[in-house]
Amino acid sequence: MKPRKLDVSYSQTDQISPIGTRYTTPMSKIFNDDSYIQALLDVEAENAKALSEFYPKKVPKSAASRIKSIANTRKVTPREVRKIEAEKTHHEMGALISLAAKKAGPAGRYVHFAMTSADAIETAKAMQTKRALDLLIKTASQARDACLKAAFEWKSIPAITRTHGQHAIPAAFGLPFAFFGYSLQKSIDRLKSDRENYVEGKLSGVIGTYDVHTSEGMDGMAIEAKVLSSLKIKKSEMTMQTPPREDLAYIISDLAVLCGRLATIASYIKTLKRTEVQELVEMPEEGSIGSSAMPHKSIHGNPFIEERCISIGRVARGHALTALESMATEDFRDLTASLSDRIALPESFILSDYSCMLVKNLIERSSPLEENIRRNLNHTKGVTASQLVMSKLIEKGMPRHKARQLSANAAQRSLASGMDYLESLIGEREISRLVSKEELKLLCDPRSNMGKSVEIIERIVRKYKGMR
Repeated sequence: MKPRKLDVSYSQTDQISPIGTRYTTPMSKIFNDDSYIQALLDVEAENAKALSEFYPKKVPKSAASRIKSIANTRKVTPREVRKIEAEKTHHEMGALISLAAKKAGPAGRYVHFAMTSADAIETAKAMQTKRALDLLIKTASQARDACLKAAFEWKSIPAITRTHGQHAIPAAFGLPFAFFGYSLQKSIDRLKSDRENYVEGKLSGVIGTYDVHTSEGMDGMAIEAKVLSSLKIKKSEMTMQTPPREDLAYIISDLAVLCGRLATIASYIKTLKRTEVQELVEMPEEGSIGSSAMPHKSIHGNPFIEERCISIGRVARGHALTALESMATEDFRDLTASLSDRIALPESFILSDYSCMLVKNLIERSSPLEENIRRNLNHTKGVTASQLVMSKLIEKGMPRHKARQLSANAAQRSLASGMDYLESLIGEREISRLVSKEELKLLCDPRSNMGKSVEIIERIVRKYKGMR
């Protein structure tokens, strides 16, 4: 009796995930099937070439040249590979090897010589990851630059800041955007570190001991070094059947951190665009629809871009957890991490790249509404100067607990009556006895009480300008 065939499909047209369709960037091309199969073929071609250079009696140079000539997705097409995998081999590398060998003719017997599947797959994955990091570093740098540009342009606008959703103290309107640029630079630094330290390839055989090479009298380490050097991939110092699983965990976790920061930026911008706040505005593109049911939302629109970034952050954090869970495999290797690598790695990169582009676009299309910023700054009648008043009273000799209480009492009277905080302070005898009217006036002027926020912005922009 013949065994039943596995019920699998090799369709490349039935797209279900919105990754690559709704949420896509040039990053998608790095991780599509064509790029992946090409990376596998590149590893195979370079392996044959290195063998022929070191051991031409084992692998003739003419055979390596022939393998190189068919090692492209025009000759070995992803569709054919997936069809063979689905209908015959049920093994990805088995399908690719058999097809490549067939296309190479007599030279085909040298395809995959002295290799195991993980040699090709892990090295191809490293090639994709390195390209992805290169692209993402550029895109994240553009988002950083947008933040720093906004910070510098908006540095002279006094605005109220908020902590816990409540008014805090005045600062430059651009200050948070300088902080966002600074924090994005931290993520960029991490991505650069990941590129240098955690992108590793291998061609060391089934358990990392170069067993076939050794039995054939070949220097497997030299061949591996040659192949990886040609592919511009760092050699893993030691492997089981794969490089350390934490390499991907570090990278995907750093992508989640980046998406988390982008989500924070988006959330802050969303707050500034609230109807009641409206300190920042983004004019919608012509023809855009804010709501299918509320036409008035076409004026300023719902913050769907901001909310998309926040949503991306949640998905990216989920992928980070998957990557951490996928570190635990049995023995020298198993395939329990295979699916997570195929989903978590490309999706994390694509979503990170997409979110960077959204935030950059969001900031570049937004403008401050200075009239509303002034309105909100004055909304609490100047009581946000209470910290400075308290400090001045302490300086004049008043005990801290009393200074705090008097400043708070004046603020409470101001908010209850609608009078300016300055008037309430002047009316408090114990305060006006120690602090002159001119001093109080200066303390309550938001423009003179932005601290070093302008200097901080200029320092951060100056520091990272050379990296732009």
